[in-house]
Amino acid sequence: MEQNQEKKLTGYPHIDRMWEKYYDPEFLKQPLPENTLTGYLKTQTKGFDNYTAFNYYGNKISYGELYENIDNASKVISSLGVSYDDKVMYLMPNIPETAYLFYGTSQVGGISDYVDPRPDSVDLNISAQKLLKMVIREKIKMIVALDQCYLAMIKPIENELKDLGIENVVIVSAKDSMKLDTNVLPQNMTKEEMSALQQKLMQMKKMDEMIAMAKSNSPLNVISYKDLVVDNKFTTFEKTPYIPNKIDAITHTSGTSSPIPKPIPLTNDNLNKYVHQTYGANMNMGEKDKGLHILPYFAAFGLANVLHAGLCRGWELIEIPEFSPANLGKLIVQHQPQVIIGTPTWFINMMDDPILKNADLSCLKMLTYGGDSMEYDDEINLNKFLQEHNSSISVTKGHGMSETSGCASYATNDYNDIGIMGIPMPKTIYAVVDPETKELKRFGKNDEYLEGELIISSPAITGGVLNGEVIVPHGNYDGLDFIYTRDLARMDRNGKLKFLSRLDRSFTRYDGFKVKPYEIENVLKQDERIKSCIISPYFDSKNYGLMIKATIVLEDGISLSNNEQVDFVRELVDKYFIKNPDVSSRQLPSKFIIRDTLPETKNGKVDFNYLANEELTGEEITVVLEETNLSVGNIQIIPPEKVKTLTRNK
Repeated sequence: MEQNQEKKLTGYPHIDRMWEKYYDPEFLKQPLPENTLTGYLKTQTKGFDNYTAFNYYGNKISYGELYENIDNASKVISSLGVSYDDKVMYLMPNIPETAYLFYGTSQVGGISDYVDPRPDSVDLNISAQKLLKMVIREKIKMIVALDQCYLAMIKPIENELKDLGIENVVIVSAKDSMKLDTNVLPQNMTKEEMSALQQKLMQMKKMDEMIAMAKSNSPLNVISYKDLVVDNKFTTFEKTPYIPNKIDAITHTSGTSSPIPKPIPLTNDNLNKYVHQTYGANMNMGEKDKGLHILPYFAAFGLANVLHAGLCRGWELIEIPEFSPANLGKLIVQHQPQVIIGTPTWFINMMDDPILKNADLSCLKMLTYGGDSMEYDDEINLNKFLQEHNSSISVTKGHGMSETSGCASYATNDYNDIGIMGIPMPKTIYAVVDPETKELKRFGKNDEYLEGELIISSPAITGGVLNGEVIVPHGNYDGLDFIYTRDLARMDRNGKLKFLSRLDRSFTRYDGFKVKPYEIENVLKQDERIKSCIISPYFDSKNYGLMIKATIVLEDGISLSNNEQVDFVRELVDKYFIKNPDVSSRQLPSKFIIRDTLPETKNGKVDFNYLANEELTGEEITVVLEETNLSVGNIQIIPPEKVKTLTRNK
């Protein structure tokens, strides 16, 4: 029988699908769901009314209350004139209201368009102008924002928004769902933490005063979401029925030809069919599991893999609106979660966290990372760390993109080898193509693995078209619709995938932001004094992850003294980053170094690996930007310990 089956193999992974042997064949036969987002959520959570859906600063919100709040959001959205295919832009962190509005907007046929809620520059006017470009390009009808985001990013462009026909801006306060008006401490919250929270609430009170003043002279109709819920308590709305491949959400990723974030339209079917696959992917998650909701809505991993999948699977989502990787250990000890989905650097940092030194991690059932790879030794050491802290699990991981609704492959059980990013999800197909010609590769008789660019076909991949514009190109192979990942990888004969590199040299910052070097290089090379510029990663010990280094060669005849080099970097930062509306603050290099020449390979090409792997010497000019996932602050330019031009012999 096995010999006959072997003869039928074609060598093409997308036809042979050898990874399916790891899955339940009965699950593979199941039909995919056809439902609205809210309809699917309610179907999957039938009987869960009394389970906790959200835990927000100790306030536990049940699934029954979630359904009621979703309907309230639909009433609000509908009352403001949002109807089928209207786009609502959301500048919101991970708070319960963001979820209510996501499903509530979907119920009335609208589209939730998520953008990074924090200012993108220390110059708020620049951040606001960038947002305005996105509003125009994505044809936004209405905006919903956290109160502080309204002041920082919307207030400066209110007149322009008015001219575009946008009338309503709904503002939400992070304190609305906290319910901290009693003397009872939330579960597991210490008096010190309560004191810090009370200070935060005082700051929010000041924010209310600033909002009131801003509203008084606004040309727009700026309305409190909390007030709108009360005012529309007895109104009705019309639910939009299930329409196949109806766009329900837009997330954002880095652009392919511009630093401006690229919109990724996702449909009801993309999101529901992603969640459906999690039931057959052997993921160790279940009803009533507590999951940390840290990944943001504007990234598909946060929206699809944590929010929608978490709720449909019956989790208790612990909402984290403002996050620093340094606080992960504290959150684990406080909340005792079963599931955490994050980035490699978050979990590597756990091993050095003093809070976790003697912690019991037996609560963890699923610790999963994506978005980047983890070094071989780091993965071994992390698994050892987990075992030493009473955990029975090994770290699991996956591969995916915003374009695939997040996770597209997953590693667990027998296909969770060290350094492997798993096998394709149950209803997902991977193939390997030549990076240049895009021709399919196949296993030869003696090949142990295929190596090349990964392409993905899945019911969860974006259609890639928004407002008639092709955002994500597709390719067709043997009647299957694929997207190109630009990820170079290796696939073995079992379908196990190993990441090798990115075609565009991209890498992931410590906070999960994808850095595309050529975008930043093109920005800096606009300066007439720069002959060459290479962007590469370096390991930052403070953030325990990668940050950005810019290596610059000046035009012939230009020589700068030590002090002039510092002034030169200051000019670059000011002109091309602070005052540039097309650049994110997270694209700002934190190290600059000026050299006479760039290192070269034996073939005379730039040695990118050398630049990425060389150690810092203290001769770099450092740029320090105060930042969290909700705000950016001051910029400091720090001269090197000893400044001199580096030269490396070819």
